[in-house]
Amino acid sequence: MIRLLVAALSGLLMLSACTLPQGPTQDLKTASDQTAADKRSGIRLRLATQYLEARQYAVALDEVKRAIAADPSNVDAYHVRALIYMGMGENALAEDSFRTALNMRGNDADLLNNYGLFLCQANRFADARSTLQRAVQAPSPNGPVKPLTTLGSCEMRSGDLASAEKNLQAAYGYDRNDPSVLMNLAQLNFRRGDMAQAGEYISRVNGSRYVNAQSLWLGARIARRQGDGQAQGKLIAELRSRFPDSRELTAYERGAWDE
Repeated sequence: MIRLLVAALSGLLMLSACTLPQGPTQDLKTASDQTAADKRSGIRLRLATQYLEARQYAVALDEVKRAIAADPSNVDAYHVRALIYMGMGENALAEDSFRTALNMRGNDADLLNNYGLFLCQANRFADARSTLQRAVQAPSPNGPVKPLTTLGSCEMRSGDLASAEKNLQAAYGYDRNDPSVLMNLAQLNFRRGDMAQAGEYISRVNGSRYVNAQSLWLGARIARRQGDGQAQGKLIAELRSRFPDSRELTAYERGAWDE
């Protein structure tokens, strides 16, 4: 599950000189400044996010509606509502929520990343690319790894493998252990037919706490291409044991090795 909210950027700004204000100024908002409506909205938004992560979309939507009703200026609530509509397949409503949130906070790296992902999934590749490039340039306490990875994945989806490799390698340069980066690099090399390199990347995911049904299935497909029946069988056994209800296990049982 991609992260929905971004932590506040911390740090000190060092100035060589400053001018003290001559009159009263407005304080920065802190927790003590929250109104009752702000607090209600925040509680509802946390609940909506939890239900979204559990894929209980209808309940999540009810909670996020309450969050917005309590505080119509809550940008994160519109962001979460967009993700809920994405999960429900309500693309027009999702786009409307993304645009509402971006009109309120247009330089939010996570928001731009998720909107770019939405556009890519809709095969709107030019729009997705420009949005994700904005996300890469947007300030973020976590750096540009996530949008670079999403951009590389989208370019791979569009068939532009050269650009995909460039952006995925850039993400890899920032974080050599990010499981999403490793997974996408494995997929890229699998598509190119470089099974040795694909196997190296995917084995690092499957040997970590980030192992999932998708990584095990890709590992098994790579092993099959390499003619390594023992590794293939081990990976399928783990897939069956740990993720018995996954789409990947269903694909294996259908013999859909090349889909």
